[in-house]
Amino acid sequence: MKIVINFRNLLHPRFLRVRKEAKRIADEIIKRQESYISMTKEELAALDDEELYSALLDRTDQKVEEGGSIEAGIELMNEHERVFYAVSYLEMEVDNGGLCQFFINSSRAVAPLVSDYMGVIGADEHKALYDKFIAEYGIDVNNLESFDCDTDEEFSAQYDRYPFDEFDDAFCELKPLSEYLIAYAREHIDSF
Repeated sequence: MKIVINFRNLLHPRFLRVRKEAKRIADEIIKRQESYISMTKEELAALDDEELYSALLDRTDQKVEEGGSIEAGIELMNEHERVFYAVSYLEMEVDNGGLCQFFINSSRAVAPLVSDYMGVIGADEHKALYDKFIAEYGIDVNNLESFDCDTDEEFSAQYDRYPFDEFDDAFCELKPLSEYLIAYAREHIDSF
C-alpha cells in the first residue's frame, strides 16, 4: 500500500484552524507552567488541590530540566521536593504503563527513594506493596540495568519476568498517591 500525502491539504483553512488552535493550547500550557514556576508560596497555598499538584509537578520538573538529568535535578531539590517528585513519578509510571515501565524508563533513577518516601507521606499500604514485590522477586532497585531494553519485544520479555499485573492491579486499588502528596505538600508548602 502506497501512501500519498498532498501537502496542499495542509494549507486548507480547516487544517490551518486546527494548527492555530493547537498552537494556542500549547502557548496556554507554557504560560500556565511559567506562572506556576514563578508563584510565591502564598499563591501556591491558595491553589485548589488539582492545580497545586500540577504546579508542584511543573516546579519539580523545572529543577530536573535545570539539572539536565533526573539525578542532577534531584540534587537541586530540597528534601520535600524530592519526596514529591519521586512519589509522583512512581504513580505516573504505574498509572501509565505499570511498575515494569517504572523500572525500564528513566524514572528508575528514583526507584531507590520511593519506598522511604511513601513512608514519609503516610502511604504505608503502597510502601508495603512495593517493598514486598521487590523483596519477593529479588529486585535490586539500586541496580536496574537488567531492565534495559530497546524494542517492544524486549519490553514484553521484561514484563513477563515478574507478575507485574498483580502489582499494578493491587496498586490501583489503593487510594491515589496524589492524595497523600497534596496533603504532604500543603503541610510543607514553604519548602516548595
